[in-house]
Amino acid sequence: MIKTLISALSLSVLGLQILHADSKTLEQNFKKNYPDLPISAISASPFSGIYEVYVGGKIIYTDEAAKYLFFGNLLDVKNQKNLTEERIAELSKIDIKQLPLDQAIKYVKGNGERIVYIFTDPDCPYCQKLEQHMTSIDNITVYLFLFPLKKLHPQAETVANKIWCAKNQYEAWEDYMLHRKLTKNSGECKTPIQKNLDLGQSLQINGTPTLFLQNGSRISGIPQNADHLEKILQEASLNK
Repeated sequence: MIKTLISALSLSVLGLQILHADSKTLEQNFKKNYPDLPISAISASPFSGIYEVYVGGKIIYTDEAAKYLFFGNLLDVKNQKNLTEERIAELSKIDIKQLPLDQAIKYVKGNGERIVYIFTDPDCPYCQKLEQHMTSIDNITVYLFLFPLKKLHPQAETVANKIWCAKNQYEAWEDYMLHRKLTKNSGECKTPIQKNLDLGQSLQINGTPTLFLQNGSRISGIPQNADHLEKILQEASLNK
């Protein structure tokens, strides 16, 4: 019995060593073949000899030689799971305690027991749609990180500065996002806009809106409607 247990443990350790060695080889080959693709993580996939490489918020499947790349969703049809989406959700989580909340506009509705952190561009149509959804949500604390994507929306940074410099920041935000009414001020005050842009880059935020929930999960884009958003927030509050 003891010998059998020792043998099993030895095989387990050997397996881990082989996996570690293969991952190291893959990492070297991947960097050699694709030097412009920064690797965030490498893990074994459910398929023997195939690995998942987390790059730029996406998962790429490849073998140890990194000669061929596979893109797409890996599905567990029997259990109706999208394994690729689940892994991306896990790998893209952040430690929300590290977010600099003084760089965000804060507002509270109801008891504020649920919390969401939103990186948002005032001239992004999807962000405006999200704000419409938010009007139906209660019992929430929101931290808005102004994140103007200047290449897509040339005036967004000017708008973001004016909103941040407003006497009532959230009122100015809501007026602009819901009614396209921009607050009247010079926009010349000390703002965290550049810090937010740098933060977004470090968090690999490539588009707006990007939401982070209480459990650190990331949502890129907007939920289908207010009911869908409510469900997401409620589930996150129960699993924080």
